[in-house]
Amino acid sequence: MKPQISIDEFNGLDLRVGEVQAVSEVPGSDTLVGMVVNFGHEIGIRAIYAGLRKWYPMANLAGRKLAFVVNLAPKKFVVNGSEYISEGMILAADNGEKAVLYTFDQDLPAGCVLR
Repeated sequence: MKPQISIDEFNGLDLRVGEVQAVSEVPGSDTLVGMVVNFGHEIGIRAIYAGLRKWYPMANLAGRKLAFVVNLAPKKFVVNGSEYISEGMILAADNGEKAVLYTFDQDLPAGCVLR
């Protein structure tokens, strides 16, 4: 278990529903996929890269509404000399074998705040 944090520290995270509009391979990477994610009118469209390729076919990601952290500092990935900037992070559970994406039991608008 990680160290305890205060409710104020937790409230510092901006967790949102994002709608994955497009997914693409990252040439030269066996793990990364690039996603174009819509977070609604307040945040807009962002590019997010995640190591999901070995667990989720790209066709299974497009069109889904998933959970993301949107206020992390951008993260740069360099693959075969090309740079990719991720503007957020997808949330997933680790069941010991694979990453499992969070889903919702109701349709939520892109950009909806998670609490």
